Amino acid sequence: MLQQYLGHKKYIMRQVLAAELDTQMIQDAVAIIVFRKSEPTRAHFRAWSKSKLPNPLKEIDNPLLGELDKLYRQILLLVEDYITKATASLAPEEYLCLPQVRQPSVEGHIMFRGSKVAPRFDSDKLTFSERKRVFKAFLTYELLRKGGHSICIPRKLRKRKVSNAEYEAIGCVHSYVCSLYGAMLAQCNDVDLSTTSTPPSLGIDTFSPIPDAVYFAANPCTPNIRLFTDYHGHDIGASFSALGLDRLTDFLRYNMAMPEERKALYKQLEYVWEFREPFGSETWDKSFRNLLKTKPKYKSGDESSMYRQLSLHPGEKLRYRVGQQRAWVFLDNDRFYPQENPERPNFPSERFLAEQSFNHVFSINDWFHSLKNVRFSQRG
Repeated sequence: MLQQYLGHKKYIMRQVLAAELDTQMIQDAVAIIVFRKSEPTRAHFRAWSKSKLPNPLKEIDNPLLGELDKLYRQILLLVEDYITKATASLAPEEYLCLPQVRQPSVEGHIMFRGSKVAPRFDSDKLTFSERKRVFKAFLTYELLRKGGHSICIPRKLRKRKVSNAEYEAIGCVHSYVCSLYGAMLAQCNDVDLSTTSTPPSLGIDTFSPIPDAVYFAANPCTPNIRLFTDYHGHDIGASFSALGLDRLTDFLRYNMAMPEERKALYKQLEYVWEFREPFGSETWDKSFRNLLKTKPKYKSGDESSMYRQLSLHPGEKLRYRVGQQRAWVFLDNDRFYPQENPERPNFPSERFLAEQSFNHVFSINDWFHSLKNVRFSQRG
């Protein structure tokens, strides 16, 4: 009976993965699994570039099948968390929340110190093309983090060609991963402030010091906060992102509802920062150049309508960063975004950002000031 169950389970697992991942994505996934276990070799890179790594979906008893499914589910949870925040009415505030990793469920939520804030987005609502774009971007990003900086990359490795849209998609994933570290550090900061029995509400009236903000600045390294001693101006979120999604998931497993676990997570992050030096790792775009290449006119044929419509570029600075937090590259249309109004557009124009007098950036620093103000009013 058990063997029958396991056989059916593997069959279903194989069917699901085959429907979600194309051959190239499976090659990236297998490379990630291999690179997580040991330092990659030149043979690994050559096999990956020629799509010669094993395909666990084509072999009945391939031991990689379970690990492929585990990686798929790990990314699925992050994808749903990302789209939840990207399509939120108050995205900058919901970016302070973390995914429900310790006890994930079909109907999960994004969490703030153990409290449910909003239902997690159901990725089944995405079209096939949308799901493929976002899964592919997460896989490529993790591949770059696990292998893109290796000294064993052959000098004449045949690099995979990607479109500019795919490049921007990887940048969106990077922005999202950085935001998670910002949210972790913001929630952990409770250990350094006087305690209170009730955390501040995520409601607009009591929580947001900048109700018109359109962007959450995830990097907590500012002169006023100094969470970690850093004399070199490193972007802490970007530096931690170099650790990859497996380490990120480990950090997310801490129970943020418990003060002692928040303190333990903070100490762990501090230890990694001081002794593992994640800021010494290469940036994701440098790793990109080691394994991939892009040309301005090359298109994969799967560019989203939102990507073509918005045509954002890094020179637009804040507008570009807002687009990344809004997952602008992945979606076919605006059906998941909140209804726009002139005072609060989902994708503000440069003119809008320049002409308005209020501050558009909701930073970690603003969060701390808001938290202190709420506690002061509670004491009164």
